[in-house]
Amino acid sequence: MSKILSLDLGSSSCRLLLTEKSIANFEILFYAEKTYAEPVRDTFNEENRIIVTNQLKNLVRDFRNIEKEIDYCNIGFGGSSNNSVIIQSSMQTDKDDEIITQEQISLLSKNNPKINSFITHDTTHIIPLEYRLDGMEGIRHPLGMHSKNIAVHNLYVNIEKNQIDLVQSMIIESGLQPKYLISEIIASSSYLLNADEKEIGSLIIDIGAASTDFCLTKKGNPVYTGSIPVGGNQFTSDLSIAFSTNLDFANQLKLETSCTPENERIAEKVIIKDKDSTKTTEITKRQISQVMKERVVEIFTMIKQEIVENLGQQNLPERIILTGGGSKTEGIVAQARYIFQAKTRLADTKNLKFLGENLTLESLTSLSMANYMHNIDYNAEFTSQINNISTGIKGNIEISNITKFGSNIQTSVKMNILELFKKIKSIGKR
Repeated sequence: MSKILSLDLGSSSCRLLLTEKSIANFEILFYAEKTYAEPVRDTFNEENRIIVTNQLKNLVRDFRNIEKEIDYCNIGFGGSSNNSVIIQSSMQTDKDDEIITQEQISLLSKNNPKINSFITHDTTHIIPLEYRLDGMEGIRHPLGMHSKNIAVHNLYVNIEKNQIDLVQSMIIESGLQPKYLISEIIASSSYLLNADEKEIGSLIIDIGAASTDFCLTKKGNPVYTGSIPVGGNQFTSDLSIAFSTNLDFANQLKLETSCTPENERIAEKVIIKDKDSTKTTEITKRQISQVMKERVVEIFTMIKQEIVENLGQQNLPERIILTGGGSKTEGIVAQARYIFQAKTRLADTKNLKFLGENLTLESLTSLSMANYMHNIDYNAEFTSQINNISTGIKGNIEISNITKFGSNIQTSVKMNILELFKKIKSIGKR
């Protein structure tokens, strides 16, 4: 059994999780969270690195009281520093009857000049969506089959290189060594969706403090990821501005009020103290709820619009799964169900406990990262190890050129995305 240390750097707190793989699941050996002195944005910079590093050092200090030997940790990235794109690659084999090998499949990941010309992002995940063998489409697992012409649509998930460098330096300063890079929303989609949800088309939405990340999974694989710079902190800010009160009191209002005003009693009153004077104002809970509803509806509408614009109306999800601290807002499941017109549920922690207590929704990202790394097949899957110690696919494949990648490739391959989903749709009708 192996131990894995996972670090989740959020915009309001950081979490450290030590797990050990068992036969059926993994056991939690250590879990801790430290809240920053003040929230940061969904990306890190030199101005807030001190705030984050201080709490990282506190986390590591507590961790060292339990475990002194483990130095390496896997890092999760979310927010606007992430992006993804689909690229089609193809190759010819020497003989018609040649059996497809893992080496050939791995070569397809770099057999495209588009992936070699970008320098602002590093690729963290390469996920094959579907293969085409000698014109036969919709093949999911070609290993061991015969084909002279092999083509694949790969989903490339990328992180801004400057964010990786900054986070790496903060982690080293705190006393740990960064190891593998993980897209948090990819890990969450792998862990929190059940097999049926992954197959039919499901959207996981992670509402964090400063951003909301989402991932659409279909036919068993993630096919689209995105992020919008609005999260739970914005709910608090909206209430503070709307009712001229301080952020602490506004946060309390958020926690005590739903985002479905029609479910709030008109007669229920709340006394608001003005943040700049001793003046007080009386408002109803329905008024508070209406402010929250507008922001929640905006988040879900923006995500829906992005999916429609990039993938088409026909690829809207059939299931919605909500996670992250912002998803604890009362009434948010109903709002997502209404906007997407799809069955919606909250993610659960699958009864995992630490020191006898059930873990919270906020811990699910850390759990997802641990699950992802415990179950990854290094011989067949691409994962990026920091600082180029060992990057990506194992074996005799030279893959150094694949780690440079940029977001402006989105435009050049949009037609490939649309064509892919047309094919997926047509396959489903057969």
